[in-house]
Amino acid sequence: MWRLKRASLWSHERPFAYRKVTAEFGQPANARSEFYPNDGPAGLPLPLRDAHSTRHIQSAMGIKLGCKEDLTGKVAIVTGANTGIGLQTAKMLADAGAHVVLACRSAERARPAMKLVTQSPKASAEVIPLDLSDVDSVKSFAAAFLKKHGVLDILVNNAGLNTTGSYKGPTTTKQGYEICMGTNYFGHFALTALLMPALRASPDARVVALSSVTTWFASNKYQFYVKGESKTKGNYAASKLACLASTIESQRRMDAKFPDNTVKFVAADPGFVASDVWRNYNVVFRTVAGALALNTAEGALCSVKCAAVGAIKPGALYMPFKGVKMSSLFGLNKRLAYDLGMPFLTRLFHGFASDRPAPKAKSKEATATLWKLSVEFCKDNGVGDSVLLEV
Repeated sequence: MWRLKRASLWSHERPFAYRKVTAEFGQPANARSEFYPNDGPAGLPLPLRDAHSTRHIQSAMGIKLGCKEDLTGKVAIVTGANTGIGLQTAKMLADAGAHVVLACRSAERARPAMKLVTQSPKASAEVIPLDLSDVDSVKSFAAAFLKKHGVLDILVNNAGLNTTGSYKGPTTTKQGYEICMGTNYFGHFALTALLMPALRASPDARVVALSSVTTWFASNKYQFYVKGESKTKGNYAASKLACLASTIESQRRMDAKFPDNTVKFVAADPGFVASDVWRNYNVVFRTVAGALALNTAEGALCSVKCAAVGAIKPGALYMPFKGVKMSSLFGLNKRLAYDLGMPFLTRLFHGFASDRPAPKAKSKEATATLWKLSVEFCKDNGVGDSVLLEV
């Protein structure tokens, strides 16, 4: 049996193919893809070439891609939309008729993604810069969006950062918060709070948070992942647990405060997706795992369905499985469910259904602490005027 690290191997980090050699995406030129062929339209970076190959992958793997719902007239925001699952999510929503705002750190780096997302005749999109590790950037983004759009129908809080493996980036945000919690959770919480007026103006708004099965191993001692550099390697999992717990709590609080609440908070787990963290494993494992894993287009399906499907359960966690509940497997044996269940059942039982979250995501005491920390984060950083902070 492979001895896998408790890294988020199937969460929404960049896939292996995204270790691209072009300076355009600012990534190290130290590898080629083990999983993805270098086909696709000439001149496009590998992340965008992969998006062009979805029709071939769909027919070869039997997983239908795209969004079948008509989203014409809807406005959507996808964070981290210039690469990976975020790019594929943005493209599917735009292809379905939504006007998509690509929320990316660099407008320059988002240009190739913008070109891809708007290829469909009815696709419409724009780019507004957003750096979730900088609260000032979050506030600027929200102000720019609200100045132009009065209604927001879909908010996909997709962007994520993982410091495992060979990560050599900053360990704290611009304001000094732990980098994973500050970016993956607090940044998105502040963004959601600021966009609540536009979300509440929609008759059926969706706030989709990206989750991960690492929540089953995560600590819910959120207070240890707020200020300063993380002292443990559990910061990513803790940030994903915070996203999941906040999804459940936001729905509970908004429904209690507003009986006619039209904002639905849901969490989406992308499943077992080919990820860059596999680079430290041997070529045999990477080849076998690459054959089992979902590509980024397939990994985006859960987010897209959470954003678009009519009959969605508010405050629920959705996973890309049908006919099997991963929560039952994790409840029996977390290690086996993580090491074997996720990779080997992903394609066999691929689908879309709600599932039970990790028990720690529903801890009343821990969630109360998380909510207090979240409100304090917002108010300490000038994000004080929001209904989400008052419920």
